[in-house]
Amino acid sequence: MIRSLEGQAPNGWPAGLSALYRLVDGAERSTAGYIYPGYRPLPLEEGERTRHMLLGIEAQVGVAANAEFEREQNSPLYRNLRAVHQAGSNVPLPDPQKPYDPARAEANDAGTRASMFISPFLPIAEDGSGDFLFVDLRGGRQHGCVGEYFKGEADWRPAIWPSIEALLDETLSSLESGRPVLSRKPSVVNGALTWEYATNA
Repeated sequence: MIRSLEGQAPNGWPAGLSALYRLVDGAERSTAGYIYPGYRPLPLEEGERTRHMLLGIEAQVGVAANAEFEREQNSPLYRNLRAVHQAGSNVPLPDPQKPYDPARAEANDAGTRASMFISPFLPIAEDGSGDFLFVDLRGGRQHGCVGEYFKGEADWRPAIWPSIEALLDETLSSLESGRPVLSRKPSVVNGALTWEYATNA
């Protein structure tokens, strides 16, 4: 499956992502805790199912948003306001962009905010409440960076780690030192690894 998904990605997979899934294919749900701070590593097959699910949800919401956008663009009020502005200014108004345009977002470089879930995002971990860590497989200097996707805010901030390796390095450092990562500190409670929010992180 790894080779198939690598071949489907226009820019390929970064070596670290391929190596990770060849060594460890995620984790099943468990009470023993998970290695990522606040997130369960997703098996590749589950990550791919999740990707398709999120793309479907995004498309449904996006089609509705675009329909509303078209109604506003064609309303007499909007056309009149635009005409008034144009009559009083020598600077032409830019054409407004549809709110749901995945092709435009996918054409941008990795690490660029998409404000939606797009096909080159591969979920690699989930928190159980609809939020995910994902690898950005778009091209560019940050190809393979790791970000967070929130169900209500999409990819609301820049990528957190430049690579899978950086995510693993910081997680290992946190486990060894107790320093917070993603605002969480590791601890072991009744034999289970937990990641608790650090109030001073």
